[in-house]
Amino acid sequence: MLNRAKLMQALEGVTNQLFIDTTQAHTLARELWHKISTDATFIYKVKASHAPWPLPTWQGNLSDAIAVAPSISNYHVLSVDGSQIYPDRHQGLGCFLINIGSVMLHYGCPNKAVQFDSVPQVFTGHEKELYEIMPHDLVNCRRQEMELDAGFALSVQLNKLCTDEVPRVLLFDGSLIFWHLEAKDDTLRTLFLHKYLATLHGLYEEQMPTAGYVSLPRSRELVNLLRLALCNFDAAHADKTDVLDGIVDATVASFFLRPFERTIVFQNHAHINQYYPEPLKPYFFYLHVGNEIGRVEVPAWIAHDQQLVNVIAQVIIDQCTKGRGYPVVLAEAHEQAVVKGPDRDFFYHLLHKIGIDNKQRIALSQKVIKKRGIGI
Repeated sequence: MLNRAKLMQALEGVTNQLFIDTTQAHTLARELWHKISTDATFIYKVKASHAPWPLPTWQGNLSDAIAVAPSISNYHVLSVDGSQIYPDRHQGLGCFLINIGSVMLHYGCPNKAVQFDSVPQVFTGHEKELYEIMPHDLVNCRRQEMELDAGFALSVQLNKLCTDEVPRVLLFDGSLIFWHLEAKDDTLRTLFLHKYLATLHGLYEEQMPTAGYVSLPRSRELVNLLRLALCNFDAAHADKTDVLDGIVDATVASFFLRPFERTIVFQNHAHINQYYPEPLKPYFFYLHVGNEIGRVEVPAWIAHDQQLVNVIAQVIIDQCTKGRGYPVVLAEAHEQAVVKGPDRDFFYHLLHKIGIDNKQRIALSQKVIKKRGIGI
């Protein structure tokens, strides 16, 4: 049981760390951004630098704010999301569940029916080549693989169903940069990265405009440009840039973006991107959707087509307007995918029932048994 009185005391003890005055950092960041965005040679200095932080590259003016028409009446939008029940050794079985939710919405297309679906899949956890992988890592990687596969299948279905010229967009919740594999061992990366990229390439061949949307992004690639300027391109003085620790890219973008405007497109240069083929290299831009500034990530083949970039921005703004700040299609995909506490209990209830029907006894840990009935 949570002791609420003690919780209040604990929170009061860390208030100064939770709520930090960043006014000085904001002022400094604004001044630095004005300085680098008016320096025509800055991009060349960035390319020649050896900064300890990941730096983006770009074409055009850093502070360009590109207006996006906020209304688009006819379009198709798809999304998928995943949720899971991780393996629980206390339940006596190593299996796990991944539930994939999918949504297909049509606007201005009265003859097309919306589609909501969720598909659960159970894994036994007995794959020999996966024994050395941590269970949570395995589940997370499998879920990402299944989300991409479901997105591809939904795209193929839409392209067969709709042969019109109405814009269509596939949206994923989160990044298209597979950060969860960057810091993992080669075994995990070898097993999953090729599958991820193969599916993204399939979407490229289907010519399905694809984007990842990140709400309340915490990325700091634009902030890293400010760090570079602050230390005067000398990595030996990187410690002097700690004053910018409380600043994120969305803060920087707020210096020059108004509602329904986007930044120019930047190329991401994370280490994991060396494995991406050229058409799939990750790019990103920031988009003011009215309530917040979100991050939108797209593969290179889309980033190089300004018309596709603008269509994706239009669709996201319209979805955020309809969803009161967050894309409707992403919220609905999450609702289809989410696995709640009672669902988890039902999953394990079914497992134990199947065990009884097959005259197999599942050995529960004493911890689970104790939770079911605490004696006095």
